Amino acid sequence: MEAPPTLVLDTNAWLDLLVFRDPLLDGLAGAVDDATLRLATDPRALAELARVLRYDALRLDEVCAAAHLAEAVRLAHTIDVPSMQLPRCPDADDQMFLEIAVAARATALVTRDAALLGMSRRMGRDYGFAIIEPAGWRSALAPDVR
Repeated sequence: MEAPPTLVLDTNAWLDLLVFRDPLLDGLAGAVDDATLRLATDPRALAELARVLRYDALRLDEVCAAAHLAEAVRLAHTIDVPSMQLPRCPDADDQMFLEIAVAARATALVTRDAALLGMSRRMGRDYGFAIIEPAGWRSALAPDVR
């Protein structure tokens, strides 16, 4: 059996999915639960998500923030990412998402970040994954499960 396509979500995409319930991401968690899609992350990305979930602007209490983080851990496969030399993202904080995508052999990295989106052509050509906005996540699925 062939492995399902793998996506990497940046921190804001995780927030869109877990906190804001962005309709553009409707069905994503279900696709993971149905094993038609796989999400990948690493300890650095989870630590960043844990930190961001505590931002005052989100107005989440500790219980709610912990529940959102637990859901991310449940949904995503946490992988080890070896040290690697990749093209540098203009925002150094986002470099880890490129590294996770390469290590996970991801189909796509989901983001709204302009700097990451600007790297899509090169990463696709050189590393085999797309960098897409949340609205395009279904494009990573096989045609019969979209």
